[in-house]
Amino acid sequence: MPEESKLKSVKNKVEQQSDRIRPDVVAIVAVVLIILVYIGVEVHKVTHIDVKTITATQSVVYETIEAKALVVRDEQPISTNSGGVTVPCIQDGEKVALDGNIAMTFNSSEDAKKYSDLQVLHSQLDYYLDLQTKSAGLNSDIATIDKDIIEDINAYVLSSSKGDISALSTDAEMINDKLTRRQLIIGQQIDFGAIITDLQSQINALSSVKPTSFITTDKSGTFSSYVDGCEEMFDYDSVTQLTPEQLENYLTQAENAEKNDAYIGKLINNFKWYFCCTVDASALENLHNGDSLDVAIKGTDRVLRCKIESGADVSLGTEKSVLVLSSSEMDGMITSIRSEDIEIRYNEYKGFKIPAEAIHVNADGKKCVYALIANTVAERTGEVLYTTKDYAIFKYDAKNSDSIRMYDQIITKGKDLYDGKIYS
Repeated sequence: MPEESKLKSVKNKVEQQSDRIRPDVVAIVAVVLIILVYIGVEVHKVTHIDVKTITATQSVVYETIEAKALVVRDEQPISTNSGGVTVPCIQDGEKVALDGNIAMTFNSSEDAKKYSDLQVLHSQLDYYLDLQTKSAGLNSDIATIDKDIIEDINAYVLSSSKGDISALSTDAEMINDKLTRRQLIIGQQIDFGAIITDLQSQINALSSVKPTSFITTDKSGTFSSYVDGCEEMFDYDSVTQLTPEQLENYLTQAENAEKNDAYIGKLINNFKWYFCCTVDASALENLHNGDSLDVAIKGTDRVLRCKIESGADVSLGTEKSVLVLSSSEMDGMITSIRSEDIEIRYNEYKGFKIPAEAIHVNADGKKCVYALIANTVAERTGEVLYTTKDYAIFKYDAKNSDSIRMYDQIITKGKDLYDGKIYS
């Protein structure tokens, strides 16, 4: 028993000492582990450099000038008839002849809506009569019709994002048409007779609704229902004499203009219209009056071909110049633009667009890039067509084995790069 008591006493002392030492030991071990991990990370950073690449594909870039532009057209507002409800009878961007009808007047908004519904019903009736006649000879390629449906849906989404109501209606009709044709191709039966009878019945019920009068025009031109209050504000015939101060004042007026509800729309008398913008004279160094170039309207997918009418040939000492660009493209969208952010594009360059961080200078003093082929670095050189602070355009030369090739993996991040280096 005494021996057991001694052993028990010794065991208790050891456990007490162990309890006192353990927290210190844990802390020391933790610190050591943190140091080892830190050292390991730093060693990894030094010895293991991540390689990042981009795929070489051809791009088209331009030298550009960005500006705020005022759109000036030869246009006049068209007043509504006094009394009744007036609605356009042609689409935005549609041409109208001398003495042509551009709007109709009804006794009430209810009659106007009924008449509009009547026109839609007539259009639907014509569509189904035509489809009934051609149904036997429809294209049986289901893959083609499915592709067309997808394209029409994409067009509908694009029109929706731009808020183009007129295009939305057309796109919706196209989708409906393709879906109907698809039904016929796969053998589903459509009772044309019942559809046509129903449409004819609805037409008969509304056939008594007619406009009380028409609004005609005393000139030929292009119609637009969009009126912004600037139609008679700017001098169409004097745009090439605008000064930067005058243009700035015009832009302010355009931004503060208010629509006048007394007008049903406007008539554009001349297909030729203008972008007027103030630019730094230094940006016009490579441009001249008479040059043709592309103008992209920011926020849209529209790119217009324009001609420089004036402002590019500046005299010595000029700091700012009013650049006047003309175009004869005309549609519903163009009839409604007024104050727009534009991008003037000139000097097109086509080649490999390489970011600045991927461009190096080799031993011969030439600009080069490095491509990762399998695990091996290969130097690529080539003619540089255009350079900015952010990128350079390298010419695509399929006959030159040393130049950048299509789908090369160009290294944008790496360390100690040289031709023949192995990355494992």
